[in-house]
Amino acid sequence: MPADTPATHTPAPSDTAHPAELPLPTVIEVLHRIGTLNAQHIAAARFWATDYRIGVLGEDDPNLDRTSFGLSRRPLNGRMGSINRYRYIHEIIGNRYERVLIATMINNMPMHELAYHTQHNPHDVAHMIAVLLEFLTRQYDAMPGHLWRG
Repeated sequence: MPADTPATHTPAPSDTAHPAELPLPTVIEVLHRIGTLNAQHIAAARFWATDYRIGVLGEDDPNLDRTSFGLSRRPLNGRMGSINRYRYIHEIIGNRYERVLIATMINNMPMHELAYHTQHNPHDVAHMIAVLLEFLTRQYDAMPGHLWRG
């Protein structure tokens, strides 16, 4: 690449990036910027997305210590922890609200598409996301201790 060409930033692959370093989905970032979501909502959303990516999509744990050369049981324990937390939250929020989280946190769907698919206006969708993330925050706060292993 010529020196006079501006460098483009390419995000790190998801298997090596720390969850806090992953960019926020656009909808979540905008809602946070205008004050609809607070730091706890963002943390819960990122935590859910990390568990979903590890437990459901089968991605690698970004917090895994890579020095064991794959000889440790820790990767499996971490994956099982993500699966168990995912299942716990899934049982509470159900398929409908999980689809909203997937569309928002995993697929980075724009607000107008979320509104179209949920058959609500964008203002109502913004409030739904805020309430869903508040609920998610409370569920993580009350989550039984054994689900935090792994």
